Amino acid sequence: MNKKGFTLIELLAVITLISLILAISVPSFTNINKLIKNSMLKRKLDYINEKAILYGEDRIDLIKNSNKLYNNYQCLNIKVHDLLDDYIESDNNCEFDSYKCILDPSNDNKYLDNLDIIIYFKNDKIYSIINQDNNLSCS
Repeated sequence: MNKKGFTLIELLAVITLISLILAISVPSFTNINKLIKNSMLKRKLDYINEKAILYGEDRIDLIKNSNKLYNNYQCLNIKVHDLLDDYIESDNNCEFDSYKCILDPSNDNKYLDNLDIIIYFKNDKIYSIINQDNNLSCS
């Protein structure tokens, strides 16, 4: 007898193998996606931090004469939004036409432009910290 086609057992075995491969690979792709988004967020925050240091260097006299302190060093408190235009370009795909913003790559519904930044003067150098958890203070 000449056999044409596949038996039901063969089809079920192939479907089971494909399902098993998908069950293993899909969560891996999800984790990779999260890792990429978190990496993008870290790079964006590092970039914002660099620009905040430039902002602080341009206003070094203001920081040196500040009566606000962060860990006993004179400091200045700003928002990421204060860096837009002069130091950082706004993201192109903001929801609001007239409002400039920085999107959080790890969370599509969140913006970074309202994060606090502490810029402080220590050992003749300007440093910057992005206060993501609102647990730091320049007061």
